Amino acid sequence: MKTQSLSVAVFCVMQTTILQSAQIQVSPEGEIQSLAEARDAVRGMRADGEKGDIDVVIQAGTYVLAETLVFGLEDSAPEGALTRYRAADGARPVISGGRVIDGWKRSDLADGKIWVADVPWAKGDGFFHVLFDGSEMLQRAQSETVEITNESKAGMYTGETAIRVNFGYEGDVLKEWSNLEDIELYGSPTRKWMVNFLPIESIDTVAKTGKLAIPASYRMAGPFVVENCIDHLDEAGEWVLNSQEGKLYYWPESGEPGEEITAPALNELIRVEGSNDAAAEGMGDKPVEGLVFQGLQLSHADRQKWTADDKGLQHDWNMWDKANGLIRFRGAMNCVVSDCLFTDSGSDGVRLDLFARNITVENSTFTNLGGTGVLLSGYGPGKKDVNQNNVVRNNEITEIGKLFLHSPGIFIWQSGHNSIAHNHVHDLAYTGVVVSGVRRRFFEPVFEQMGKKNPFKKWHFDKDAREHSRTIRWDEISLGDDIEDWNNYEPYMHARGNVIEYNEIHDCLKLLHDGNCIYLSGDGDDNIVRHNVTYNHPQGSMIRTDDDSHNNLVEGNLLFGTMGNQGITIKGLNKATGNVFVNCQLLTGGAGNTVDPDSELSRNVFYHTNTAFTDGFHYGMPDVKEGLDYNLYYHEGGRGEALLAAQKEASRTKLVDKHSVVADPLFEDHVHGDFSFKPGSPALELGIEPLTLEVVQKMGTLDNPFLKRFPEGVPMHFKHTDSKGKKKSELKQ
Repeated sequence: MKTQSLSVAVFCVMQTTILQSAQIQVSPEGEIQSLAEARDAVRGMRADGEKGDIDVVIQAGTYVLAETLVFGLEDSAPEGALTRYRAADGARPVISGGRVIDGWKRSDLADGKIWVADVPWAKGDGFFHVLFDGSEMLQRAQSETVEITNESKAGMYTGETAIRVNFGYEGDVLKEWSNLEDIELYGSPTRKWMVNFLPIESIDTVAKTGKLAIPASYRMAGPFVVENCIDHLDEAGEWVLNSQEGKLYYWPESGEPGEEITAPALNELIRVEGSNDAAAEGMGDKPVEGLVFQGLQLSHADRQKWTADDKGLQHDWNMWDKANGLIRFRGAMNCVVSDCLFTDSGSDGVRLDLFARNITVENSTFTNLGGTGVLLSGYGPGKKDVNQNNVVRNNEITEIGKLFLHSPGIFIWQSGHNSIAHNHVHDLAYTGVVVSGVRRRFFEPVFEQMGKKNPFKKWHFDKDAREHSRTIRWDEISLGDDIEDWNNYEPYMHARGNVIEYNEIHDCLKLLHDGNCIYLSGDGDDNIVRHNVTYNHPQGSMIRTDDDSHNNLVEGNLLFGTMGNQGITIKGLNKATGNVFVNCQLLTGGAGNTVDPDSELSRNVFYHTNTAFTDGFHYGMPDVKEGLDYNLYYHEGGRGEALLAAQKEASRTKLVDKHSVVADPLFEDHVHGDFSFKPGSPALELGIEPLTLEVVQKMGTLDNPFLKRFPEGVPMHFKHTDSKGKKKSELKQ
């Protein structure tokens, strides 16, 4: 791909010119002691005529940013050159947006176990939502569960703004606190595939009703907890911030506060921002180019605070063009993030917003973050498509989404032709990788303008609803007469042509519901999901093409069923071939659209040791035609023929599995990762593409691939691992 060749070219330049580049030294005791000073020094060198590479070499130490470090157009490297901000050899400099809290005094609360510090600056934009003790993300104080009620119909989770703002409640936990603006309700409004932190506008303790300051994602109902209220600071390890008093309260587990209690003072640490022109023609788009960040640790940005003006991506899993993250590219191209550690932060890791092309994020670790690991977010549905050809490669992404539990490891929204390869994504509360755009149901205002009835009336979204609607470029949308035909929407859906390959994704969905290892919805055409390995998924499918996902290829993936049997869920018109299903099934869904009868779901291998299910190796697809055929089924317990008969009986078309076979696939050595076929295997006659050892060896990161961690052999039955000790914030799902 073009992006890959560009990335290789950039790094060739980096490796061959590092010794001859101009250098600027940064150290805590040196002449230049901050990144801002270093940036300004680079500007001076460029102004004096330096056209070659410049290396800003950062020595070990902690560099605290007083404000977001912004790189603008004047910081672009000249054509053919790079400006690198890199760690000195053997060093891991820390770039922090935090502020160490000191001056603690013992209070008389909880028999003196709660300490207090003055933080008069922590109000307005200085208010913070996360606190660290060293690398430990501390738990903000929470109440016990409050049952939030709603007078609207229980089955309706979308709808008018009023059902997402107004609510009733049971019990006496909620009160008319004097610092109500500091306090939030935390939980999952109606649906368990996301969580909200919701500021409260008012509470009526007589009527037992309340009103939110901003709408919840969906109908405001379900179990919630109150966060950041002094009434509920009742456990060691918890804290509360009162902005009216300018005081921070903390109950340390050790008895006394340590010297590394750190609060974030910034929403974003580094922003690379050129000139962004929202017009479709983009005459004013001028990206920053040629910057490299290498070998750095970035920590201590604040958790997102949602506002009334935010624009939500799918299910509010993140916010569009939000000033949040440790490194944010917003109008940039030909830049690189390499060998960095993104940790100990309430924020996203790396964001690629609006215009972002040929950006590489690789060889890095993302962990202990409150939000998404890597987000690629272009413009909403319309004619502007400038977030593309980026590379996310060879990263480890684990234990992110510690606050916004729904945060994907990698989130591609309205961004296309990207390469997502060799990443190890694991131990998440929700989904590993998401590729999405906007579903047809959000275009109701266009239907009304055309005088057409809404064919998706099960869902209703205001034109000004936060999720998706505000991102749509309404003046650029023109649908054909058939408003149910996805082909009339696809030109506006820019998450197309992405290649998701050689990733290892496991232990997702530890706390929420209805998540996946790899998920596609409302995306453009021609995405490829191939040669990935997935396992330890407790429920739901591991790979899923959901509503309004069409013309994609799911090929040559290796899936190990664990607690549930769902391997790949196919909705829409898509192709799934050459996949190896170990103790899991092929299926569809039906909440929105379902599998297209003309989908090609052929030449896959289903290998079951002795699983207990009766509905077939695939199920729920009675209307699929002859495209569901030439599959190889095997059940070590001898139930293969009965299962094949069951799925044929369930078919209304009677066209499926006419040439499929029940037999041992005769793998070469599947226990050690070789799923190719021995001579005489029935798979060869069926034309099934083998999943060879050479392919499986490439799955996962380059230095710690999947098979390397199973030297004694890959278990056909993985044992699912539960989350590490739920806190009160992790509500029962």
